[in-house]
Amino acid sequence: MWTCPKCERELRNPNQWHNCVKVSIDSLFEGKAEELVFVFDRLLSEIVDWDNVVVSATKNCIVFVHHQTFLIIKPMKKVLDLKFYSATHQEEDPIVKSIFYSGKYENHIRLASLDDITPTIYSHLKQSYLLL
Repeated sequence: MWTCPKCERELRNPNQWHNCVKVSIDSLFEGKAEELVFVFDRLLSEIVDWDNVVVSATKNCIVFVHHQTFLIIKPMKKVLDLKFYSATHQEEDPIVKSIFYSGKYENHIRLASLDDITPTIYSHLKQSYLLL
């Protein structure tokens, strides 16, 4: 791993291209529904315990990297949009979109409250972590 000296993001390779802006995770939740902070914190508390996970913020999302990016969380006004990856097309609820891109499927789930977090959500995220 390499840490950018300007934005302090941890990246896979030295001088890897990235959107070099120093952003705090808290700033991404400004003007958003308060419940989203609790939803994010619950997800973070689970995922941060997985081996070799690096979390960083970009100008509009939070990126989770293992060997590659396996999860992107984008705080929207009333929901968190979670983008994760799979080897196969995903159609079951709560997945709202699944598109083939660059040899894998990009899947999206939207969460608005703590009640939306289920063991199935964690299972999808863990599969993405293991895939990449």
